[in-house]
Amino acid sequence: MKKFNLFEFTTFKGKFQEGFTQFKLWGNQQLQKTKQYIWENKRKSIIIGSISGIVIAVATFGLFYYQANMEKLYHVYVDEKQIGVVNDIAVVEDWKNQQLKKAQITYGLEMVPGNDITYHEQKIFKGKYDNALALDALQSKFVIQGKGVEVVINGKGVGYVKDHATAERVLNQIKNTYLPIKNKTKVTAASMDYNPQPSIQVQSIDLKEEISMKEVKVSPNQVLTENEMITLLQKGTLEEQKYIVKSGDTISEIAEKYGLTTKQVYDLNPKLQGEYINIGDELKVTNVKPLVTVQVKEIVIEEQRIPYQVVYEKDNTLYQNQTKVVKQGEEGKKKVEYAVVKENGTTIQKSILNEEVIKKPINKIVKKGTKISTSSISSRGSGNFKWPVMGGIITSPFGQRWGRAHTGIDISGTNGLTVKAADGGKVTFVGWKSGYGKTIIVSHGNNVETWYNHLSEYYVSEGDNVVQGQKIGKMGNTGNATGTVLHFEVRINGVPKNPINYISR
Repeated sequence: MKKFNLFEFTTFKGKFQEGFTQFKLWGNQQLQKTKQYIWENKRKSIIIGSISGIVIAVATFGLFYYQANMEKLYHVYVDEKQIGVVNDIAVVEDWKNQQLKKAQITYGLEMVPGNDITYHEQKIFKGKYDNALALDALQSKFVIQGKGVEVVINGKGVGYVKDHATAERVLNQIKNTYLPIKNKTKVTAASMDYNPQPSIQVQSIDLKEEISMKEVKVSPNQVLTENEMITLLQKGTLEEQKYIVKSGDTISEIAEKYGLTTKQVYDLNPKLQGEYINIGDELKVTNVKPLVTVQVKEIVIEEQRIPYQVVYEKDNTLYQNQTKVVKQGEEGKKKVEYAVVKENGTTIQKSILNEEVIKKPINKIVKKGTKISTSSISSRGSGNFKWPVMGGIITSPFGQRWGRAHTGIDISGTNGLTVKAADGGKVTFVGWKSGYGKTIIVSHGNNVETWYNHLSEYYVSEGDNVVQGQKIGKMGNTGNATGTVLHFEVRINGVPKNPINYISR
């Protein structure tokens, strides 16, 4: 039941009394006129009838006047606080709908009121209202919100998008990022590498986290676009931190400062080369922590090489440390089936399901000498150098070449690719040298050395003693070579000498 309102009752009483007073004044005037008429005509019956008519007229007019001045008004409340009085609910509702429509056009969202607007209807005698004043008050109180969808990860809200369909598209795009790309056939000219593309079958692709969505009212400025939500879920942030390089900075120190590894700094800044950075350079230093983990389970089938084995057989017709290949090895092939689990593109588990040999490897057979020279092999040479290959011509002599010293001679066009020791001695180096490629150095005593460069294979090891003419390697084009060539040097006390002055063919 509605509570008694003293103010409303007092207002009604005052207005009723004011109207009734005016009515009494008019009634008295009419009564006086009637009395005068009665006395003039001296008719008793007329007097009685007139008085009765006046009473009825007065009562009828009073009721009509009261009803004619009753107003149906609406008190407007925002969040249970009255902000004005209007004469029609449509005044407020039309204004509200216009505001929502404008906001919807601006933000592209379904908009809803952020306040609770209610009305209280009341009939009141000669009631007062002000539509404009009520709308002005409503303007300052009215809040508009968007109808959006909150993305919740493991029970924690992380952001808003405009609807369920948008949220689903975002999650599907993130998952699709980690689907394998079908590689097109690639042909590399003159390539002998065997690297067939694996067959990948995706068994499942899921998000590890518990993800849910719920409809909410939200400020339009908080609603993210699809791309913004994708960035947020993949990186954990929408804004990338940047660092300006200062004097004395190093990449490792910058990485440590922002909780990154050096590799992560390079990954975030692909243009970085080595440790070289300049004062004023701008580096990305955002520590990427994805909010979602895409787990992909795959079945991978690929062909793999099976390396051949090298089998050594003793041969007493060859000197010790001499070898001879009698059968080249051939690699085999096998088909391997794996179960692979990846998280955000990184393999975290790989297990073999099945292996099938397609082609067995063929062993390489090498004869290894056991014969000992009657004069015994010494680590000191004879001092007479022999041509280190079978035939061939000098394609680049000792001396100046291309504006700098050429410290040996280049020999190519040989009959075969075998490289032989120019004299007896001890192998002091077998390995790679910058510019020279695969290199063998033989010391012949008295601080005399011969260098054999740009090789493709070694037949000796460091510490071996070799005899003049022994096979020690195979010509190639490793290092800074212009083709298959042997770069041959003679060095005395570490100084390169012109080999032509020391060697005979």
